[in-house]
Amino acid sequence: MQTIAFATGLGSDEQPAVATAAALAAATGAKLFTVHASTGAPPGAMPRADETAAKWGHRIDNELMVHSCCDDPADTLLDALRRIAPQLVVMGTHGRSGLAQIFNESVAESVARNVKVPTLFVPLHGDGLASETGAVNLQRLVVPAGDAVATKAGLEAAAWLARTSGSTDVEVVLLHVEDGTPMPALDALPEGLRVTRRTAKGKVEDAIVDLAVGYDACAVVMATRGHNGLVDALTGSHTEHVVRKVRCPVLSVPLPD
Repeated sequence: MQTIAFATGLGSDEQPAVATAAALAAATGAKLFTVHASTGAPPGAMPRADETAAKWGHRIDNELMVHSCCDDPADTLLDALRRIAPQLVVMGTHGRSGLAQIFNESVAESVARNVKVPTLFVPLHGDGLASETGAVNLQRLVVPAGDAVATKAGLEAAAWLARTSGSTDVEVVLLHVEDGTPMPALDALPEGLRVTRRTAKGKVEDAIVDLAVGYDACAVVMATRGHNGLVDALTGSHTEHVVRKVRCPVLSVPLPD
């Protein structure tokens, strides 16, 4: 991983996302761009991930970027990300749901639907991936098992994140929600992961959330094809529903159209 982009809204509650971005940059050696999409209002103070890393005794390459181009903050941020070309986008989220989500669309979700690289959603009301010492905490991951393509992509993304951040002995629970189809058979599992399989019943997002909470997961890794039809456009995809309900980070991995 050479470049990470951390998108900031300049909120006073962004510390879990700032710390996660700083820890990932320190662990991977990637350059970190802290990006704010400015749509006309004077920007406030930019969060300093390099100062957070310095408190742990780490030094990271952190460039601050205020970008303006469009009236819409999501479009402005997407334009900035095209210029940066990161391998990972880190974004904080407030996890709105219901009517609040419909009438106040999440910039983070809008951006994630339109980038070709993984997006790490960090709930600002929960915990990030940074430990007290600045190490990246990936001991326990949940990966939903969809079809064969999505399952493989989710496991490979989990292995990639663990490998690039130097995390070892990572346990993954591969969750299959019973819908009349069997859990996908995989030819081989990615190296570096201890994978156990579990099944559940009910709605997909509820089963994922229940397991993530009960398992005390460090993160959920979900492959996604984005919105599928009008209902998804109004209320969100499975991944977006999970992002709004969990306290742990969610890595959203886009699949090809």
